[in-house]
Amino acid sequence: MKYLTGTLLYLILSVSAFAQQAVLEHTYSEPFIADPGQAQIFDELNRLFKTDLEQAAKLAYEQANKLLASEKHAGNPALAGQMLSNAAIADAALGRYQQAARTFEQALTLIEAEYKVFSPNLMNALLASGITSIQLEKMQDAENKFRWAQHIQHRQGGVFNIDQTEVIDWLTRLHLLQNQLAAADLVQRFGLRIAESNFALGSDSLSDAILKAAAYFSERGNQLPFGRAENYLLSRDNIFRQSVLLYKSAIASVESTHGHNDPRLIEPLRSFAKTRIRQGISARSAIPLLERVLGIIAKQSEVDPLDHIRAWLELGDIYIISGDKQARSAYAAAWVLLENLPDEAEARNSLFTEPKLLYPNKLVPLLLERRPVATGPDEDEFYADVSYVVSEAGKVVKIEVHDRNVPHSQVKILKTLLMGSRFRPRLVAGEPEEFIKHHRQTFLLLPQSQEPAPADDTPQEAEPTVPSEAAAPDDIATQQVE
Repeated sequence: MKYLTGTLLYLILSVSAFAQQAVLEHTYSEPFIADPGQAQIFDELNRLFKTDLEQAAKLAYEQANKLLASEKHAGNPALAGQMLSNAAIADAALGRYQQAARTFEQALTLIEAEYKVFSPNLMNALLASGITSIQLEKMQDAENKFRWAQHIQHRQGGVFNIDQTEVIDWLTRLHLLQNQLAAADLVQRFGLRIAESNFALGSDSLSDAILKAAAYFSERGNQLPFGRAENYLLSRDNIFRQSVLLYKSAIASVESTHGHNDPRLIEPLRSFAKTRIRQGISARSAIPLLERVLGIIAKQSEVDPLDHIRAWLELGDIYIISGDKQARSAYAAAWVLLENLPDEAEARNSLFTEPKLLYPNKLVPLLLERRPVATGPDEDEFYADVSYVVSEAGKVVKIEVHDRNVPHSQVKILKTLLMGSRFRPRLVAGEPEEFIKHHRQTFLLLPQSQEPAPADDTPQEAEPTVPSEAAAPDDIATQQVE
């Protein structure tokens, strides 16, 4: 199985860096026509695309100009179109999107002139051009290019042509970037339907496709706030429900085909646990999934110590988050396994010397609606310096404020945040131990919020109510042993 945790995370993140690499996958690696001389030039271009993009662009433009001026190739403009498309790809990979977009249009015109509008020979140029249009925020042009490519694939292999998977993923990205959530979901469901039409029930390929869709809906649900949406089909509950059903279906399929203790189940179970945590309903629902991961790893004839350690750590972390006292024994088991590693001291130091924040993922800057009275108009750093103790159970206690230039109301918010956080505790000789941490919490002033906040520095202590089961971090089920 090819499925990996977080397969579709990139769909809802910025595509800029990814796009610059993605266009390189659509170079024309050999000429449309059998020509030894041109084949040699394409071989050199293929080498330059791996080593020197500037030289690749230069060579492609030079060859395109020669072809356009050549009587020999006057009746074969598509070859020059290939060269121009490759030149545009090099430009796009270098971030020269405007130039690339213009060159792609020339390339498409030349290739289409010879092979017509629905030729598969247009595919590379269409996909690379569509990716470039996204970078230029020309979303309609990007969609037109992707739809054009998809239509070619439909004509070649039918509506459920499996080759259109990449087009579907780019259309999904495009819709998400435009906040067209229903359209993105629809495209992903269509992608799953394509897989169901092409792969046998119970096959690894179909299970991969189901898991990919499950990961997508998990990511989608994670981006939505709690609360009822006007449209239930787009609500957080419904999106997560789809993800959960897909995970259950894929896991059942793998079990039916390969058995209940097959290592192919490990990553799907971890991803399913991550989804359960993200739902925010109950972190405890992830525990049996991670316990099962540990059980599967332990039953293998050859066990990678790092995989075994990771499984114990994941289990200990989710025990901490859910307030389960079994965390101590889980970390102790990881500690024992670490002692048998060649570089065990370094590994233990990276994992257990200091507490590791589990929830939230990180302490991000808090927001100020108005400038604090204690700061001048030119001051742009707002902070509170605090220390606190991370207990043996991974909870924050004994918070002390040492310095601040923000109102006490903001300090109360910070204290509430810290009291609700959860840490993997420091371990000494395999046993948890209290640890004092120092932290500077920064605050950001919201734009156009320069009016000073009223003083509210009457001493008082925050009394946050921490739920017995804190919400969980996004990455608890995918942490690696570093």
